[in-house]
Amino acid sequence: MRNVPGLLLVVLVLLVACARHATPAPAAAPQASTPAYEVDVHPGTELLHVINYLARVYGPPVRDYDYRRDVDAWFGHLREHPAVVHARALPFNDFVDLGWALDPVDFTLTRPQGFGHLGGLHPPEHLHRYLELAVDFARDSDFAGFYAAQRPNYTRWIEQFRSRVDAVDPLTPLHDFYAADYGKTPYFSLSPLGVVLKANVVMDTVAPAHAHLGPVLVPFDPRFIAPGDTDRVRFDYTDLQLDNAIWHEVTHIALEAFAAPHRDALMDVRYADALRAQINNFEDPRLNTYFYLHEVIADAVAIALKAERYGEAEAEAHLAQNEDFGGALYRPLTTHLREDYMPNRAQTGFDAHIPAMVRFIEAQTPP
Repeated sequence: MRNVPGLLLVVLVLLVACARHATPAPAAAPQASTPAYEVDVHPGTELLHVINYLARVYGPPVRDYDYRRDVDAWFGHLREHPAVVHARALPFNDFVDLGWALDPVDFTLTRPQGFGHLGGLHPPEHLHRYLELAVDFARDSDFAGFYAAQRPNYTRWIEQFRSRVDAVDPLTPLHDFYAADYGKTPYFSLSPLGVVLKANVVMDTVAPAHAHLGPVLVPFDPRFIAPGDTDRVRFDYTDLQLDNAIWHEVTHIALEAFAAPHRDALMDVRYADALRAQINNFEDPRLNTYFYLHEVIADAVAIALKAERYGEAEAEAHLAQNEDFGGALYRPLTTHLREDYMPNRAQTGFDAHIPAMVRFIEAQTPP
């Protein structure tokens, strides 16, 4: 697709905001009503991560570490497998969200009826073939055997991440912020080979049998953990990085559900700053506007919650970083959420507030 760096820039804004401090202030104590969530290493997405790694679609964030060495040892001889060759044609997006269409036990494929916005980034017929070849790769590589051999590691990382989520409790203030049910259970899909922190907002079309889940792909990234040995995978994120990641990514999941009745209004927003001008990944300009707003709204929610939990200095630093990337809308939108929505959220709920938020955005004057 055209102008790929635009969306990559948005991802970079989030990564920089997450990685700013290694030792944040202590988080508030968790509450008894922590919302339900799930954590696992999803076999389908990890299979696609292995294929993409061999194809050099993205790459792990550190040069050499234990899990990557295990992957090289088990799969290294398959760098010219048809699935890997096919994956080399993928653009910047690694498309691992499609792994939910694969059975997690025998890796048979339930052919997706659609790909959501991912079908606008790459031809759907290429993505169907990608999944078909992934089934062949799983068989030819004995991926199930690799996954079983790694299960003790996966279990340890799941326990690490779950322990941090329970201790820091990012979900309680986030769900309190929404003051409305978005109908999905967060599913934190750990990937020791992944590199992109992102939400899966195509589940309803790719794998409708799992539509009750809201997957968030959580990569191993040493920038998000306390300083230490990065030769070994760990998922004990520090407080600030964990909060920021979950607040931002789960908001993508919730916003996709909340925005359904308001999608046309969001796509037709006329406001555009320098950041919006760089996001032209879809042929449909309305989709570019929609996903630009998705990013700005998700980060504005994270910044508003960051101000409450970590203080104004942290929120200000995050806003300044976003403005450095040309995102002039972040500051007024964050202020709007904090002053016009949050004091009355119990009476309105985030879903019902979206039309007012759209009117607010349209009333802004671009720089």
